[in-house]
Amino acid sequence: MLPHSGKASIKFRRHNGLIVLYNVANTDVTLSFKVKSFLKVVKKRVKKYPMSKNETFFVRLFGLLICMVPLYGEITVGLLTSIENNSKMKLLYKNIPVPCEPFGVIPLEKMILSGVNPQECKNAIDTYYKAHPRDKNFARDYLHIQQSYHFETIKGGCVLYANGTETYSEMLLRMGLAVIDPAFDNTEWNGKLKRSRQGAQMQKSGLYDTQIRAFCIKEEN
Repeated sequence: MLPHSGKASIKFRRHNGLIVLYNVANTDVTLSFKVKSFLKVVKKRVKKYPMSKNETFFVRLFGLLICMVPLYGEITVGLLTSIENNSKMKLLYKNIPVPCEPFGVIPLEKMILSGVNPQECKNAIDTYYKAHPRDKNFARDYLHIQQSYHFETIKGGCVLYANGTETYSEMLLRMGLAVIDPAFDNTEWNGKLKRSRQGAQMQKSGLYDTQIRAFCIKEEN
């Protein structure tokens, strides 16, 4: 779900001679943390409560940590600039190229590299793509070069919102062009990925109507 904007509340109180930053909270805060705005609010609050050197040190340290922590889960907008295959593409964000590989899944292209029987796995995937050329070009058909997409980077890959709130990873699973990565574990996404996979299993889409699983997949959730 795309984020909503809001304003964070920042409050101080004195406890045992120390000024404590005790609340940085909001029920509706944009995921893009505005560090400058945060520092301005802190400065205004601090003027009301003169601080000792130790207190000043801890407040500055807190601000520094905020600046250093990676903002995982920040949904932003990038321009799709290239598609190598269903497994690899590149976005442009603030004029910086960003590699984007679908999170939480192992597409057919990656299965070739880690198949139980590599040569048989490659042959099975090549045979499938020859019979289903549109599936081989799935990314090129459904994504559009020079179009902007919402995306975020998490541990496990790139979350590309390719169809409204549906991610590209979910689309691959729904089409039977990927399996869930056994190493991926994210409470926010586990259920969604499994539901997308279930649709492909029920419809026998993609790899679920082939020998690909037998030759390529070591273990599947």
